[in-house]
Amino acid sequence: MYSLYHSLLAQHSRQLTPVSCAGSTIAQLQRYFEDVVLENNLAALVVESLPAAAVRPPRDITRIKELDQAAKNLFLWVSPQDALSSLVLSRGKENTKSVVFERTDLDKTYERFVVIADARFSAVLASVKNEENDDTSRDLVIWTFEPDVVYSALEYLMARVTAEHSFYSNAFSKAVRTSMPKATSLQLTLGVTTKLARLLQEQAEREIAVNRLATAIRNSLELDSVLQTAADEVGRALNVHSCAVRVEGALVGRQMTTSYFRRDLGDDGARALLLTDVDSISERLSASPQAYVVDGDSSQDGPVLADAVVPLIYQGSFVGLLLVRSDDMSRIWAENELLLLHTVADQLAVAVNQAHLFAQMQQQALTDGLTGCYNRRSFELQLERDLHLATRMRQPLSLIMLDLDHFKYINDQAGHEAGDEALCMLADNLRAELRAVDTAARFGGDEFVIILPQANAEGAMLVAERLRQRIEMMEVPGFGRATASFGVASFPSHASSRDTLVVAADRALYNSKRAGRNRVSLPEEETSEPFSPAEQPPVDFDSTDALQRL
Repeated sequence: MYSLYHSLLAQHSRQLTPVSCAGSTIAQLQRYFEDVVLENNLAALVVESLPAAAVRPPRDITRIKELDQAAKNLFLWVSPQDALSSLVLSRGKENTKSVVFERTDLDKTYERFVVIADARFSAVLASVKNEENDDTSRDLVIWTFEPDVVYSALEYLMARVTAEHSFYSNAFSKAVRTSMPKATSLQLTLGVTTKLARLLQEQAEREIAVNRLATAIRNSLELDSVLQTAADEVGRALNVHSCAVRVEGALVGRQMTTSYFRRDLGDDGARALLLTDVDSISERLSASPQAYVVDGDSSQDGPVLADAVVPLIYQGSFVGLLLVRSDDMSRIWAENELLLLHTVADQLAVAVNQAHLFAQMQQQALTDGLTGCYNRRSFELQLERDLHLATRMRQPLSLIMLDLDHFKYINDQAGHEAGDEALCMLADNLRAELRAVDTAARFGGDEFVIILPQANAEGAMLVAERLRQRIEMMEVPGFGRATASFGVASFPSHASSRDTLVVAADRALYNSKRAGRNRVSLPEEETSEPFSPAEQPPVDFDSTDALQRL
């Protein structure tokens, strides 16, 4: 048997125009039709077919019960697996006028419909899956308030009840006869039409918000900017009091929070309260990442803000959350609003992973894969920056160049794995000894270079000597003790540019090699002997910084 949608379209093709809508939008349209019955106490005939849902929020059950009490007759087509099936089991114990039909077309085309018939108001809405479109989130829907179309819908339903549920055919036919649509109230129809227009406009605005966010994700690798765009777009699209986006975890390496507040809000501590709530919600969701909503409630002793929270999940892991808050005490979160939040949350989870992958690529491009130190290209860029700052601030800068003594012998005697292990151990010693502002890089092969901002030659010699002693105690597996030679050069005393500074440090390293290895040297014009702390010159600002390393 044809669905109600196809039947009406075949009979009234000139009066009905199918529209492609998101399923959440159609669900909201159906609620607007039901509101006419509930808000105006219409003793109407209401016939509905609902898509199956194994879990339904309590408000869905409550709404069906309200319709049961308000409508003159209520007929429902419900799947046996639907949570509303419990209504079937309880109807014998309660004073209910509803009749629940078990759907027998589960293997056929999906459909949803609602038909309302009353002397003052008539309406029909019917939808099916859009099989011609790859977008499974959008359905085809028709609706009208024309009494003749509603009458055709009732005729179709009477035939369907007779064919599928003959036991109820007389009761259904009687309900139709006593609720035949005559004329539709212009006031009631106008009210519903206004709501429909507003809903479709809001839906369009939300789709624009999602598109803007998608564009921001495509065009920017700055996660902070993407998160702020998401908070602003969601906050404006849903017209909420505030919106917050939080990301955290290993993918981002740090906690990031952005927020949106409606323009008319004053500085009343709302921001601090929101961030405090985000902290507690994030802690709760990290243990159990489940979306939840809190509708507004003005009946309590204190006002209850309406919150909706959706976790950000990537490959099963919690990476953050999206929170919207409304100060409208009557705010009931609609399905299409929650769908927007889930859509944005999914996009943000992808953006977080995209930022993580970009950071990894940057790290791989700037670091040496074996030792984890910066590579030569990174060293050159960092030296250029540090020299520019040293020149502007009129401060010294020193360079230490070092390499392992007899590294080829380590590879030949103990193997290349031992050689790699020696390089990694050397890099670990450099990281353990240096300041956060210092930069250690692998210059090539077994040669490393260290940038020491704000350090003069005397201070750099102290650092190099301490590193030499530390490396001298290093035990390479399969080989034994290893040593390293060091060359130190400083700006501006030994060189006036980046290239000449590197050449000076390299010449100083050659001096150490020539003098017997396992020592620290300055360029030849200064001295080729190791620096002795006993020969330290009078302490100035820079050498004080160097002495603090001891």
